[in-house]
Amino acid sequence: MADLERGECRLNVLLGDMSPSEFARRMGVNRSTVSRWMNNERDMTYEHTVMGSRILNCHAEDFYVMIEVPREDKR
Repeated sequence: MADLERGECRLNVLLGDMSPSEFARRMGVNRSTVSRWMNNERDMTYEHTVMGSRILNCHAEDFYVMIEVPREDKR
């Protein structure tokens, strides 16, 4: 069995034609916060991914590439 880790943020792809500034306005956050998410400097909270998925009409799981990491055997 493996664990999952967040990889690269896919927000830049999900925005499509919407500007980061418009997304920030709709999310109720600063433009710099959106920039940090897009540049993988900060992870979006669960609440922000759900809110963003409603704005962008996608799934919360779509915001990040998920990476499977093997679990270490704990014997």
